[in-house]
Amino acid sequence: MLRCSTLYICIQLIPLLAFSLHCIQTHKSYMLLTNPFAGAFGLDIGDLSLKLVQLSYLHLPFASPRFRVTAIRTATLPPGYIVNGEIQQPEMVRHKILHLLGRDGVNKPIKSRWVVTALPDPKTFLKLITLEIPAEELTEDDVLYQAKRHLPFDLSEAYLDWQIVPEDSTESATAVLIGAAPKVIADSYTYLLESAGLEALTLEVEAVAIARTLITRGKTYEGEARALLDLGATRTGLVIYDRGSLQFATTLNFSGELLTTALAQELKIGYEQAEKLKIEHGLYASGPHPRYLKAVTPLAEALAADLQRAFTFYREHFPAGNPIMHLTMCGGVSHLKNLSSLLSAKLKISAAPGNAWKNLNHQPVTAEEHQRGAALVTALGLALRAAETPVSSAE
Repeated sequence: MLRCSTLYICIQLIPLLAFSLHCIQTHKSYMLLTNPFAGAFGLDIGDLSLKLVQLSYLHLPFASPRFRVTAIRTATLPPGYIVNGEIQQPEMVRHKILHLLGRDGVNKPIKSRWVVTALPDPKTFLKLITLEIPAEELTEDDVLYQAKRHLPFDLSEAYLDWQIVPEDSTESATAVLIGAAPKVIADSYTYLLESAGLEALTLEVEAVAIARTLITRGKTYEGEARALLDLGATRTGLVIYDRGSLQFATTLNFSGELLTTALAQELKIGYEQAEKLKIEHGLYASGPHPRYLKAVTPLAEALAADLQRAFTFYREHFPAGNPIMHLTMCGGVSHLKNLSSLLSAKLKISAAPGNAWKNLNHQPVTAEEHQRGAALVTALGLALRAAETPVSSAE
């Protein structure tokens, strides 16, 4: 039987980790006629921003699942509130969440208290491992024993979840996707949400929410792997999707802030001016600033080199894996001018920002919506989980 771990924080009040691989792979719906978590929404908690997305599920017989956007709200967080995924100023972040929820009278109130959120990639671990044990003989103890060899932190101080991946399993060996997060991090996010009057249905690994948005619903990627690159303001995450499941995720040393800071230092200008220049010129030359490309090009080339090393790692350590044929980009920096062209040329594969709205099937997407969606990928993935399968994706 396929083991599909699920989180029931609202009942157990235990902040565990859940990543719903099967929901990503097939996007099947298990909605009841009466959803006990009606109005559940996704909340992406980042270092410099909060993003809330609420979707309504459109029940259409004999049709693919469709969703309507009922709320999209964002709020900026000043530097220092959350640092590298660690909540430093919980009370200040709580006030920002209350603002998004409309509890201060500015926005229309979000009435539901049910939320699906993600733990930050730098603080989580996700990897596909193979155990030389048939699936029908595999036990929880077998997985925990092997997980200790892979985790970057002590198992006794972490929450761990796992799921069998049939596509990568054989008669004598079982492929298992494991996800883990330090208890102190998971607990801090759960307590933050509770302090705002919310109940967390699920804490997901961020990479899973991204894949739910960017991997096309129902599509079979025969003979090819996909790389998903989340280019954010403070960090960049890479996810490899292959053979119907996530394979591994890692964090790369690149961000929008890194580019802006490099520009400010090289050109000896203020941060705000550097940010404006970055948006206007991307990786193209700026006539009034001859040293512009000297500041940004090395960082972009270093990103390409890091990606190449990650692809090589995947090729060498995942022998059953398919070649990576496309790089799908998301995050606020994914539309940086000339970045996709540079990465495509360096990596010898196609690279482009992904369509964050495609799995909603709700309406044609304009160019403006397409670009806006890049920054909402994680929040949309969480909202899809909240609207379709908030606490159960097993079959």
